[in-house]
Formats: sequence, structure tokens, C-alpha cells
Amino acid sequence: MVYREVNMIEIKEILLRIVSKSSIRNISDYLGIHRKTIKNYVMLAKKFGFDPYKDSKDMITDKLICNIKSSASVSKDKYLIPRNELLAPHKEKIEQYLKSGLKGSKIIILLARSGITVTKSSFYRFLRNSCESYKDKNITVRLPETEPGQYAQADFGRLGKIWDKAANKLRVAWALVITLCYSRHMFIYVTFKQDMAAVINGFEASWAYFGGISQLVIVDNLKAVIDKSDRCNPKINKTFLEYAQYRQFIPDPCNTAHPRGKPIIERNVPYVRDNFFAGETFLDINDCQEKATSWCSHTAGKRIHGSTGCVPIIVFEETEKDKLIAYSYDRYDIAIWAVCKVHPDHHIRFKNSLYSLPTKYIGKSVEVITHGTGLEALKRY
Repeated sequence: MVYREVNMIEIKEILLRIVSKSSIRNISDYLGIHRKTIKNYVMLAKKFGFDPYKDSKDMITDKLICNIKSSASVSKDKYLIPRNELLAPHKEKIEQYLKSGLKGSKIIILLARSGITVTKSSFYRFLRNSCESYKDKNITVRLPETEPGQYAQADFGRLGKIWDKAANKLRVAWALVITLCYSRHMFIYVTFKQDMAAVINGFEASWAYFGGISQLVIVDNLKAVIDKSDRCNPKINKTFLEYAQYRQFIPDPCNTAHPRGKPIIERNVPYVRDNFFAGETFLDINDCQEKATSWCSHTAGKRIHGSTGCVPIIVFEETEKDKLIAYSYDRYDIAIWAVCKVHPDHHIRFKNSLYSLPTKYIGKSVEVITHGTGLEALKRY
């Protein structure tokens, strides 16, 4: 049996996704939070005067989230989730059922007759992770086209070596490629690192280039973005999730080792490397970025796309641009989160600085956040 506490960022993400018309099942899958827990937070939100099914996201305030968090009385016994150990001894029998053509819903019934009772979600999670007969076959199905401004896909790809003036040596450069799924218009952000700062700066440069933000971004399992890669319960990094909330888009992690989950960006990465970078000489990373931006507009943007048969930049300008979420062009300060223990002298140490707290917190842990301009918030962990 497992249980974990939901933090304030995740509570806010739950409410934001419900306002954006996401189903509780989808929210549960992407955030790794039990559906009953999600419903409990929705009930508490209504108790404090916010109905995510009727009200706007502007009403989701820090005060509301704090009230929900402090009022949440989660019973571990109520929300325990069956572990795979319950089904593992019966794996061979389940495999036989699957090979005989039985559906999962019928297998659940047959198992219940033997006294093995599990929820539908737990059972299918076990099938996906443990049963070879159920795992995805090597079949490709073409996905339907999306609505303008609805989706973007993002992924890192290795370009090659560029001279780094600061380090006075050649370094491997990476491209964060972000592609709007409807028009296929893309932007490239060139960087020497793949850390959180590079990811967020790359997204900021992309939104500025497009002049707007897509409603949802499908991201590969980037180490800076995804703390835990999992087919069923991926864990999105808190810093990136807060950034996504600020810019009002929903991050959607891909399944691990499943390139067909992001087919558009999967082919764009080698296209960028072969058509833009290969055989070229760049003075430094700034020169490479300038030429990459020009290439996106005048080469990739003006080609006839092999799948759509259209010119990406024309489709973008005529159909998709006005459907994007407005980008404000204001500066975003990247948040840094940490968990610090309060010492007997009333202080915590964060980024080589000391901060004092009241006596009641001695011996406890607190969650600390800063946006680069000093300690901005302290929350009890």
C-alpha cells in the first residue's frame, strides 16, 4: 500500500486542469494522484467558494490554495491504493486470460470470484507495467490533426560542437525544438545545457517568437522537467509546473521510451540537425542562435511540409497565431525550491544564507521558494 501527500502546487494544478475541462481520470494519470483525492480537493474548493467547473482560473488565489491545503483531512486508510504485490502471484493466470482474448473488465470479475479485489485503474496499471500480453504492439496509427493553438511538442536534440567563448573551448550544443502541432511551425533554442534555466529560457524565447502560447505542451521526459518518468504516474518538476501555471499552459509528459507519443517533434529533431546545423560554421552560440531563428522563418517555415502539404508559416500566420494564448513579454524569474530543516537556533540555511523562524518550527522541515530576489515564501512541509 502506498500514500503520499499532495503539495500546494499540485492542488493548484488540479484546479487549473479542471477549469481547462480536463477529466479527473486524465488529471489522475498525469499527476499520479488518486481520483478520490482529486475529488476531495474539488469538494474543499467548493467549500471555500470556488467551483472549478463554473468559475474562472483568475479566482484560484494563493489564499484559496492555502485554505484547501490546511483543511484537507486525508485518511490514509481511505485512499490506500492496491500494490502490484496483490496481483503478482496471479500474473500467469492473468496472462492466460489475456491470450485467450478476454478483456480486462472480464478478468477483474473472474479475479473477484477468487477473492482478489482491485480497482479498475490499479488493475490496468499492473497490466501495462507487468504483462507482456497487454503491452503495446509495434503498430503505428496516424493521429488526427489538432485544433489551431491547441498543442505544441518539445524535445531536446544534440546538434554538435560550437565554440564557447566563456570556456575558451569547443562544447556540445543542444537544440530545444518546440513545434506547433497544427501549423508545424517551429522554433529552435540553442544552449550548452539542458537544465531548468535552459528549458524555461527556451520556452520563453519560443513564446516570444510565436507571439503566443499553446494550450498544452507535450514534453519528452526531459530530466529538468520530469522528476519521475513513469508510464502511468509521471511526476512533473515543481519549478516547471509553477512556470506552466504562470504562462497558463498544461505540460503533458510523454510515455517513457515511446517516440510515437510525439511523432511531430521526433522527426523535427534530426531535420534540424541535418538541414540547419550540419556542415555549417558558427562564430559562437549567439551566432548560431541568430541563424537558427532565421532558418526557422525562411527555410523550415517556408517549406512544403511532407505530412500536411502546406507551408507552415503561412498556416501559422493565417490560422493558428490568433488562437494562441496571449504572451505578455514580461520577465519570468525562475523559482528555486528546497526543503530545509529548522535548527535549534531558530534558523534555516538556504543558498548560503540564514533565515530565522518562530520557535514552534524548531525540528521541523519547511518548504522554501525563491525567485532570485531573496526568500519569497516559506511553507510548512
